[in-house]
Amino acid sequence: MIRKFSVSHAGDREPDVVEAGRALGLADLEISRAYYIEFDTDPSDAQIAEVCAALGGADMIVEPDIPLRDGDVQIAYRKGVVDNECQSIVTMCSLLGIAARAGKAVTIYRSAAPDLASRLRQARVNPTIEELHVEEPHYKTLMPAGSQARAEHHDLRAVDEKGLRELGSAGGRNLSLAQMQRIRAIQVETGAAWVSDVLLEALDARWSDHCAHTTWKSLGHLLKRLVDASAATGNPNILSMFHDNAGVWSFYDGLAIAIKAETHNGPSAIAAYFGQLTKVGGVLRDILGTGLGADPIGSFEYTALGVPGTPAPIAGRPAARELAKDTIRAVKEYGNTFGVPMMSSRMTFHPAYRAKPFALGGSLGILPAELADKRTPQAGDLVVLIGALTGDEGIHGASASSAGATMDVGSVQIGSPLEQVKFRKALIDLRDAGCLRALTDVGGAGLNSAVGEIGEPTGVWVNTALVPLKTATLPMWRILLSESQERMLLAIPPEAHASAKRILDRHQTRSAVIGRFSGSGRYCVFHDPSQTEEDVLAQPTGAVPGEVGDLGFDVPYELLDFDVPQLATDILPVRRLPEGRWPAMNTGEIGKLLAEVVSDGEVCSQHYADSQYDSTVQGNTRHGPRYGDAHPVRSGYWAGTPVDGSLAAAVVTTAFNPWLFEIDPVDALRHTFSDVVAGQVLVGVELADVCLCDNFYTPHRSEGWAEWLVAMVDELAALVRRFGVPVLSGKDSSAGSTATDEGIVHVPPAVFLTALGKVPDVGDLVPEQWHTVGNVLALIGPRMASPAGTVAARKLGLPDSRLDPIDLEAFSRYLAALSQHRGRFTSAVRLGPGGLAVALLRGALASGLGVDVADSMASAGSLFAEHRAGALVEVTAEVFESLPPELEAVEVGRVAVGAGVRANGEELLTPLVRENWLESFARSLA
Repeated sequence: MIRKFSVSHAGDREPDVVEAGRALGLADLEISRAYYIEFDTDPSDAQIAEVCAALGGADMIVEPDIPLRDGDVQIAYRKGVVDNECQSIVTMCSLLGIAARAGKAVTIYRSAAPDLASRLRQARVNPTIEELHVEEPHYKTLMPAGSQARAEHHDLRAVDEKGLRELGSAGGRNLSLAQMQRIRAIQVETGAAWVSDVLLEALDARWSDHCAHTTWKSLGHLLKRLVDASAATGNPNILSMFHDNAGVWSFYDGLAIAIKAETHNGPSAIAAYFGQLTKVGGVLRDILGTGLGADPIGSFEYTALGVPGTPAPIAGRPAARELAKDTIRAVKEYGNTFGVPMMSSRMTFHPAYRAKPFALGGSLGILPAELADKRTPQAGDLVVLIGALTGDEGIHGASASSAGATMDVGSVQIGSPLEQVKFRKALIDLRDAGCLRALTDVGGAGLNSAVGEIGEPTGVWVNTALVPLKTATLPMWRILLSESQERMLLAIPPEAHASAKRILDRHQTRSAVIGRFSGSGRYCVFHDPSQTEEDVLAQPTGAVPGEVGDLGFDVPYELLDFDVPQLATDILPVRRLPEGRWPAMNTGEIGKLLAEVVSDGEVCSQHYADSQYDSTVQGNTRHGPRYGDAHPVRSGYWAGTPVDGSLAAAVVTTAFNPWLFEIDPVDALRHTFSDVVAGQVLVGVELADVCLCDNFYTPHRSEGWAEWLVAMVDELAALVRRFGVPVLSGKDSSAGSTATDEGIVHVPPAVFLTALGKVPDVGDLVPEQWHTVGNVLALIGPRMASPAGTVAARKLGLPDSRLDPIDLEAFSRYLAALSQHRGRFTSAVRLGPGGLAVALLRGALASGLGVDVADSMASAGSLFAEHRAGALVEVTAEVFESLPPELEAVEVGRVAVGAGVRANGEELLTPLVRENWLESFARSLA
């Protein structure tokens, strides 16, 4: 019996509804929600009234069984797409003592506009996962259905190359001929009569670029180069590096900080809401699954999209503007719901990302240093799956995104942050109670990756029939490969299981024992509905069940390795570009240019988005992501004190500029490294206390892509060795070439760098806000005077030019001088997009003070060059005179009364400049 409950707001329209109406051009737009509930039996009138009361609240009206009215438009998930609110609805009914089996949440739009449906279909409906109704739908059941089919068997011994290729690509797989030949060899070596589709799917995922870094291995084991360089620094702060879900950096008082960033580029191109939702949730699980469990203390995110207002290059895909709006909604929902402060958030609009966005999410976590290293299970330990149900979603997510293959709704994961909220504290309690032997998150490639990786040191068997499902049934390989979110895999000693179960139940966290670590050195997967959890618990240590029902595979781990063929690389492509020149401009022209520069997405205020993200939850944020008493502006760093009662702070800086990487990826990497590291030293972190997290996003079909990637990794490794700043963690996304209706679109070879530092006293960090009238504002640091890659150059339409070289010897001396003299700075800000002009603008807006720019600095080149390792510092006149030559200090002007930036007697901070800076981002999304 399915009943519908319509929920509407009785008061004034909520801000989100007003904003949606503005975006759609519908001043009278109304938005409400409705919930379909499938009950086990026909509910009584009293039970219906109880459900209405539970769904209602202040100013909420709940009405049962109200069909769609004429003109109403309803948007719902398609059949088979799992509704995240389904379990919440069922749980609510259970708490009321009413038996319900499924729920479905929908959104209803109402307006007098006759074209409401077409407007919504164009702007609000993602047809790959949603459907639109103008008449009341009639659902026979809300239960997603699946079919339990036995594993398919294939005898590969007599299959020719053509047949191997066809089988390797069948059903969405992305296995190469060489990989299929390796699977045939496994069949021969084990003497098996067949291999199953379960093994094909498992190895498709295991050998994918996402899981096995095959692109980097094929180019000379690039990851090993970074690991070796980082290890060679001998930095004692390194506790865990590139062999766990996150890197771990020593903190203070016996604690450590975990850091990780990952990308969800492919899914975010199809359904940005879900792709971005799960990028945040996924990286938080990486932190939870590090060592024996770290507790997240902050998150950061970055998104590069196509230019708003331009169409999607693939018909049926959402365009940049819709992707941007869905990104904001998703990041807000997951981060705020989970309860982790936003440390940094930024969105960039660049045409190279119109086909596949750069969707990066990162997080920090804290844990005891003694529990920071990755642990391994022991024979006999239980394989325990906790968290959300497993559904038919995210299928081939890892392999399709790795191969640059066409992704569809089946490859998109669907996140539900409340599930993760429940097991977050449960994991910490399990850790502190000594119930965990090891753990990992369930993310890309699903249980196959989680079970396969954590079980490799010992051997493992799992029964997929014991996995709790969202659907009635699923084939074995889909259970294994499903990328359903909010799940963790635990290795629990049998003697600790009862205690662990009590802790999980207390936190209302679903759990299931699905197998054992065997000590056999084999990876075994089967589907046997007759086996119960009690049967698993009763198995002797190290024993494998004699009867396994439908066998997926049982293969020694030593046979599951695949030697990646090596790619030959050529000489590095050379782009011979001229030296850039800034045009001569008078003050009026500079003012007009500033009005354009501040409207650029790299510069303008993104308050519309980042104000929706909670940056103060947990109460540990001490600086960032915005600062300013007079007006909040974007800060150059974040600092937080994650330990109650301690002033010790973690410090985060980030750097990325795709326009630089378009010009020269290697030089751009040097600029990026210099920027992010100098930003740490500027604010008060010692160089020896800084580590990095890298996120490479590179094409795989553009000319010279392999050569550029190798050169970039080698450059980063060289910089790591030279400056002693290790890379602890990261992720390589090497499928940035996308086939579209307009041809192949390539992202530039690029890397996003995040730096993590630590200081014993947060009070020693240099503030960013101007402080004292009469103080000198000085430009310091290596000069990067070229217009190449700058915002102003794009606005002026200047021709391409080469990036400034960075003298590493001079940069090293600059860092040393910066470390010695930063304590004399009254304030300091990093320079970035928009250059000195934007730093002055933000400084004036934030402080309510002003500056009279020195005549010598009032040129376009001085104001708009982006000296990426440099800074604008505030010092007293006496300090300025005594600054050492290594800082290359030059006076920009003096802090003055009255908010403004004045050059040659003319005000540059005009009402137009202020308006463009404040409103351009929101206007671009309207």
